[in-house]
Amino acid sequence: MRASLLTLLLGAGLCAGAAVFAAGPDAVTIRMEKQSFVPATATVAAGSTITWTNSDDIPHSVTADDQRFDSGAIAPGQTFRWTADKSGDIHYHCIFHPSMTATLNVGAAGAKKSTD
Repeated sequence: MRASLLTLLLGAGLCAGAAVFAAGPDAVTIRMEKQSFVPATATVAAGSTITWTNSDDIPHSVTADDQRFDSGAIAPGQTFRWTADKSGDIHYHCIFHPSMTATLNVGAAGAKKSTD
């Protein structure tokens, strides 16, 4: 009985670890809600994939000021994904709502990610 319980707990721990590993350390999600990007500033490593999700009830876009990426219209409940290819600060906005702005800080590959 004790060995079975230990095996069960060990198996559960391995499964939980696999789920965390599968999500990957290089993935960041930014929400669009109440006509804002949340978080408004995010830091990722080059090579990270950023997913923007429209949690609002109106369309938005994710458009880099330097035109590095442009999602076009993102309907409510939809997403846009982009992979950061090089380091630097990227300022972006919503083409429909000019006051809706944010910054993505892309560091060197392997840099620690964070969100505010």
